[in-house]
Amino acid sequence: MAGPNKEKKFFGPKPSSVTSFSFFAVISVLLMVVDHQMRVMEPVRSGLSVVSNVVYDTLNAPVRLAETATDRLKTKSELSSENNELREEVARNKVLISRLNTLDEENRMLRQMLVQKKTLPVRSEMFKVRRVLSDGFTQRFQIDGGARDGLQVGMPVVSDLGLAGQLMHVGPNASQVQLIQDKNQEVPVLFEKSGVRGIVRGTGEDKKLVSRDLPYTDEIKVGEKVITSGLDGIYPKGIPVGVVTSAVPDATGAYVEVTLEAPKEIGKQDNVLVLMVDPNVPMPSMDTEEQNPDGQTRRRAPRE
Repeated sequence: MAGPNKEKKFFGPKPSSVTSFSFFAVISVLLMVVDHQMRVMEPVRSGLSVVSNVVYDTLNAPVRLAETATDRLKTKSELSSENNELREEVARNKVLISRLNTLDEENRMLRQMLVQKKTLPVRSEMFKVRRVLSDGFTQRFQIDGGARDGLQVGMPVVSDLGLAGQLMHVGPNASQVQLIQDKNQEVPVLFEKSGVRGIVRGTGEDKKLVSRDLPYTDEIKVGEKVITSGLDGIYPKGIPVGVVTSAVPDATGAYVEVTLEAPKEIGKQDNVLVLMVDPNVPMPSMDTEEQNPDGQTRRRAPRE
């Protein structure tokens, strides 16, 4: 009688862990050697690399967007702050340049006035201009010198560019100067090139002076310089008064009307020179002429 049939096992005994590890290690080494020699796994690696990069970029996109936005906001804030600083620096530089230009102009004027002081035939003293007092009808300004400084009504006042005017009111510590542009001012002058003598009057305008009582002559030309003649005994001879801008005959043809331009800065500077002459020396009136031993005719400018 046959014995019981034993069931056949599909799998044999399970290999040990060491055997399995050794088997797969050998297989792995073989695959690595084969791949190194034949590069058979290169397509697989490339595909996996592409997939992993796509997954990484997708997952990292929000982070990059956040970083980019942060950088842009930071850059915009920094640029805005830098622009504000640059604007402030430009403003400071403009103020500095303006102050330097002002100081340079003031130094130029002071140097010129020192030159004037040395060349003037009489003693002069420098005073600071306080404020302009022009009201549309008179052309005056105030200086910080007065009777305590030896100033008197009638003394001439000179700027760095020429004749400025004459002291009209003198207080203990301040005085008023009437500009030659004032309608009430008249100055005996000499047309430097032609040698013609006359009286220049103010017009009340900023720079315009006129002379209307000159006998007709065609010797006075546009551009000719005009200086004080010294005939009134108040204004020393040779102080610049203005430049001829026009010279035309009047309606009768017997006289010539001359227009002059005074330097525009006269009366607008920071310092002036007062000529320390004696304005109380008796002189003939404007309508009276006096023949002096030197052959010159003296006239006195009107004063209030």
